[in-house]
Amino acid sequence: MSLRKRQRGLSFLSLMAIVGILGFSAVVGLKLFPIYMDSWKIDGIMKAVISQPGINEQSRKEIFDAMMKRLDIDAVDAVNYRNSDAMTITKRKNNVTINIFYRVETPLIGNLSLVAEFDKIVSS
Repeated sequence: MSLRKRQRGLSFLSLMAIVGILGFSAVVGLKLFPIYMDSWKIDGIMKAVISQPGINEQSRKEIFDAMMKRLDIDAVDAVNYRNSDAMTITKRKNNVTINIFYRVETPLIGNLSLVAEFDKIVSS
């Protein structure tokens, strides 16, 4: 008999390895999904604030407060009043730039953690 006819399918050990890899990938995905959801919310908030009519006439404080209100309403934990130094607002003649740089760390398994850093910039 040829070798091809005798060996069919996966062995139990290789099946368990595949299940383990898929399980680990699922855990990592479930841990990272909320982090990226916050990132997408922040992107939308930054675009909404920068596209407000009269943004060039507003002070930095007014723009900062508008950003913080929207972040609070959308329940974004990555950027808030406690780490408000993550956001810088630059105003030049007819240009407003909002820059947010933040880092999120979430526990994975035991003493291992996942770290994600985001640097977002929008200009009017």
